[in-house]
This record gives sequence, structure tokens and C-alpha cells, in this order.
Amino acid sequence: MPEPKLTSDNINVSEAFIQKFSEIYIKQRTESRFDYKTIDQSLLFKKHGFKSEALEKIITKNSVAIDIKREFGEKPAILNDIYRSDLGELLLTYYFEEKLPEKERFKIPYKNITNRELASSSGRGLDAVGYRENDDKIELLLGEAKVSGEKKNPPAVVDLNNDSIYKTQKKFKDNQSLLIKQLSDYCRKLSKEDAEKIGIIILLMQFNKASDYDIVFGCTLVRDVTCFKIDDDFGKFFSQKTDFDPYQVHFCIMNLSKEINVTIDLFYNKVQELCNIL
Repeated sequence: MPEPKLTSDNINVSEAFIQKFSEIYIKQRTESRFDYKTIDQSLLFKKHGFKSEALEKIITKNSVAIDIKREFGEKPAILNDIYRSDLGELLLTYYFEEKLPEKERFKIPYKNITNRELASSSGRGLDAVGYRENDDKIELLLGEAKVSGEKKNPPAVVDLNNDSIYKTQKKFKDNQSLLIKQLSDYCRKLSKEDAEKIGIIILLMQFNKASDYDIVFGCTLVRDVTCFKIDDDFGKFFSQKTDFDPYQVHFCIMNLSKEINVTIDLFYNKVQELCNIL
């Protein structure tokens, strides 16, 4: 059986880091299914004297949530802090799509940050679903991210809470019918190319062709230098390494150089700054 990949990544929370991920966040939150420039020549826009640039600015400003508590100098409750959970999800998708060596990367075609109904409320279900192809089988990524500054190792979000990384991933590992249901809803929202890949995985699962596909349970935990402890923070993923056999586990802990609350505030402020100057 494959050994779980348990890794950590030390992240320097520099101005360049905050700028980069704020720009990625705005791009994901404001992504549209149309090209703004193509509607400049429409009869309606010409008739009323508008340019698509004005529409893009309005949509961008209204697609990115404003945190009222932060605006008044208060701290939002952790469970209601959309920027906290969004940064975790952003780092998860970045890691598995771009940070891994090129041949190991997944494609995550449908981003929750882009497609959730409300800017100020987190989405439901898995944080990321992706795929990659190797020589003999197609591999499905089930991604789950958490952020925790709890001074306990591992923090409760790893394997204690009902919605912990471990319990969420184990639920899908043990209940194939539930996983097929989730993937079916996900598949119908994809392009033809991506639906083909996720669709074949659904069929292989449904018809018990387990040798033709694999699952990678991708996990990301965001910690900081004040609370991170290698190995201990992996919790049951380290102490009970066979729980996800015969599938793969890839768990990366992102260790921030600044405290999580400080990092989230920097991230939020930069996102708002960039939105105001667009």
C-alpha cells in the first residue's frame, strides 16, 4: 500500500505573498463566463454610452465580500470568518494545481471560491475536486483545507471535530454512494473536457472497476510558527497511516511565518485595497 505523503511548507508572509494571493483571490471571486471586451460593441452598450470596463468594476466590487467587523476594527468569529476559510482553500488549490512538480499536479476545474452563491458565506461540500492522468489510470483528488492557530497538536480541526479533515475525508472513503452523489452534482457543472474525466471516474466507481482509478485524499492545514509542530499536527494521518488504504493520502501543512490572525488581516486589507483601485 502507498505510504501517505506527509509534508510541510514554510511560508514567508511577505508583501509579495500577500499581493500574489490577494490577486489570485480577486481573480477567482470575479471570474466570469464571458469576455467583457466582447460586449463593448453591442447595440445596447452603444445605445446607452457604456463601456464594459465600468460593468467589470461594479461586478468586481460587489463580488468580493466586505467584512463589517474588520471594517470597524473588530475580530470576526472564526466560524464566520470567510477570509480565513478562503485563504485556506486558496492555498489548498494552489498547492495541488501549481506548487507540486509538474507531473504530479492536478487540474481543479471548478473552484468553490468562484462559484459559491454568496460572497460572504462559505460553500458546502468538498473544498476541491480535481483529477490527473498517469499511464494506466485516472486519479481523483478530494481536497479538504483547514486553518487553525489552536495551541494544541494536532488542533481539533485535524481529526477531533465532526467536520475535521480526517472525519470528512474518511466519510467519503467509507461511503462510495455518498461520493458518487457528490461527484454527480459536481460533474454536471463542468465543461465537456473536464466532465469526461470526472464522468469516467463516476462510471468506474459505479461498476466496481477499482483497478482503473485511484483516489488521492488531499489535505491542507494552515498553521503558524507559534503553534506548528511537525508530525504531531498530522494527527491520525500520522498515527493511523493505513486508514485510507488502498488509496493515497497527501497532506501538506502550510506553516506561516506570521500569526494566522495577522496574516488574515493583511490578506483582507490587501484584497479590499486592490478592489478599490481597479
